[in-house]
Amino acid sequence: MHNMKRILAGVAVAVALILAYAGYRLWRSQQLAAKYAQAKAIAAESIEKDANKWTIHIESVLAEPIDKVWKALRQPERSHEYMEAFKKSELKKEEGDTKIVEFEVQLLSLPVQSFVSQLTYDDARHEMTVKTLSGPQDQNSTYRLTALGADRTLLVVDGTAVDRIAMPLPFSIQQGAMRQLFVDQIRAIEKSIQAEAAKQKAKDAA
Repeated sequence: MHNMKRILAGVAVAVALILAYAGYRLWRSQQLAAKYAQAKAIAAESIEKDANKWTIHIESVLAEPIDKVWKALRQPERSHEYMEAFKKSELKKEEGDTKIVEFEVQLLSLPVQSFVSQLTYDDARHEMTVKTLSGPQDQNSTYRLTALGADRTLLVVDGTAVDRIAMPLPFSIQQGAMRQLFVDQIRAIEKSIQAEAAKQKAKDAA
């Protein structure tokens, strides 16, 4: 009898913890939805530099479901189709959830920059990590998606970038280039989703 009571008490505690966690998740999702009520290419940002190292945090809200945003994010090799700044985005290798892509990018009036990136995807967590294998910077970034409802998605980017080559440009111009690159990425995601929707509509009408 005593053993049964202990088992029942343990079950009750486990259920209480599960309910508390579920309540916290619901509260958290409601808080996020309220904070990011409007779609914005940049809802919050911090781009800092110490010596030759950049630390970046950017948040964006897209008026699209998380699955569609994730699908677009999973196609970096199509960046040149949707971003004028991307002169080239060529898939060099794909293995499992990892892609290696070569990019050529021109931002603002700066020279074209070439770099190769390794992108790894975690479908369950809607998380992408990016590491440059070659280029003017040693970059390591994480892109995380969070659903803010059925038709809104929060994209948070955290990363660092260490300059391999010193660029004789003011901080404000380099910071502006990074900001513009992120905005271009958001616009590319939106264009990709719109293109997929148009393709599906044409297919359904045929």
